Amino acid sequence: MKILKELAWVDSLRSKFTKGKGVLTGIGDDCAVVCLGQERVLLKSDLFIENIHFSLKKITYKSIGMRAVARVLSDFAASGGNPEYIGISIGVPSYIKKQNLEKILEGVLTLSKKYNFSLVGGDTSKSEELFLDVWGVAKVNKPILRSKAKVGDYIFISGPLGARKFNTSFEPRIKESGYLAKNFKINSMIDISDGFAIDLYRILKESNKGALIDYDKLPLKKGRDDLYRGEDYELIFTIDKSDKKIEFLKKRFFYVGKITSKKQGYKIKINKSIKTLKPKGYSNF
Repeated sequence: MKILKELAWVDSLRSKFTKGKGVLTGIGDDCAVVCLGQERVLLKSDLFIENIHFSLKKITYKSIGMRAVARVLSDFAASGGNPEYIGISIGVPSYIKKQNLEKILEGVLTLSKKYNFSLVGGDTSKSEELFLDVWGVAKVNKPILRSKAKVGDYIFISGPLGARKFNTSFEPRIKESGYLAKNFKINSMIDISDGFAIDLYRILKESNKGALIDYDKLPLKKGRDDLYRGEDYELIFTIDKSDKKIEFLKKRFFYVGKITSKKQGYKIKINKSIKTLKPKGYSNF
């Protein structure tokens, strides 16, 4: 599968680079986590490319600016951070007019006011198609990683799958992430950018664990395909089994299964049958 080739490429990159001084988490998580003096910060960049991630026929220019930045904010949410600084480099083809660029900037500034980050710079260039390369810095007290899931953890999703539209902006789960980090024993977390099945698999792979998902508990809007649909941008998080507030959490979020040992594999219970859940989803390759 293409998606597994992408994961193999990430592993290949990681094997070629060693962590430098102050790097707590590098390649292979939602964000890099680095130490700057006594502070821990999150670093993130994300590409948003015409005819790959969006079509100009289906999205407004303001939504392009908002969605490009929101993708980075969503990764900050997945790591338990709050955005501080955003920079944007943009490739501009000849068919993009000045007023179109102003609409893109309007989208960026809308999110800047809402999430209290500063737009601090970037770069511009001619290009054959429109693209934005968004990079950002966030503050974090205790980073939440993909690699810390434990056997017995309860698996939750922050919202329904299949509910978001591809060509509009969305609300990154910054608020929900802060609430979870402050009040619960969250062991691991990731945002759903490529699909529930593959993004949960990323937690399992990094944590060296398995999972058993209850199909009947999944908050699917349109059916089984929602398991593999990308760009939902909800959070998948696992909470320690010792947390006494799990039952309370079930009233606000969607409990969908538990973390198991790696030897038990990646499974899903459908009716009374237990089947292997294939790690399918959107692939950048």
